[in-house]
Amino acid sequence: MNEREWFEQLYREYADFLFRIGRRLLDPGENEDLLFDILQEVFLTAWDRRQTLMAHPNPGGWLVEAVKFRIRGSRAKTQRRSLRHARSLDEEGAAPPIADSSPSPEQNAILRDHLEQLQKLVGEENAGLFVGWVLEGRSAGELAEAYGLSLSCVWMRLSRTKKKLAEHPEIFYIFLVMMTGLSSLTL
Repeated sequence: MNEREWFEQLYREYADFLFRIGRRLLDPGENEDLLFDILQEVFLTAWDRRQTLMAHPNPGGWLVEAVKFRIRGSRAKTQRRSLRHARSLDEEGAAPPIADSSPSPEQNAILRDHLEQLQKLVGEENAGLFVGWVLEGRSAGELAEAYGLSLSCVWMRLSRTKKKLAEHPEIFYIFLVMMTGLSSLTL
């Protein structure tokens, strides 16, 4: 069987199944058009990796994991975008955003200390990638372009940084506080 026949068979065998799985993973408010885009991206990636997948013991499992990964990634991107949007809204009588408020010298010292700890833990460039992705809400593509890295390299570095932070909850906590905007209330 040649590559094209193999791929067509893979598509016929798994397209409906992946659609059903993807529909179950979507939140009720999410559009099925998003799912069609994700499925198209997954099958395009499968075609690009056909040499590897033809030898893979479970190409269907790879497809399922790829769909799940892309749905989670899309959801995280949407959440970061809506968080940025929510923080940018100027509501009359609302408290100023954390970035616009003047942190106390003690708060600045604590934040600077935790950023230095993060830089020592993961390196200055990886810390910059993580802060850009988590706090500034920049996409991995934007970070890849800004740092002159490939997209997969950015994802790998972010993943490693998250794993290291999981081992150091005291540093992770301050970033959680900074992300949720509670720093002025809790520090």
